[in-house]
Amino acid sequence: MAAQEPSPLGVCPSCHEEILPHHILIRYETRTGEEEVWTECPACSEVVHPE
Repeated sequence: MAAQEPSPLGVCPSCHEEILPHHILIRYETRTGEEEVWTECPACSEVVHPE
């Protein structure tokens, strides 16, 4: 059985590389109850909020 690819979280705002869940550095909940993440871009190594 093949492993299922994780869904992308978005793309890097700097270089537009796809961001996957294993790139998450910080996961938090906003005041409105929404979950947000900061990730490390696998291509440019910047810490970003995926778009």
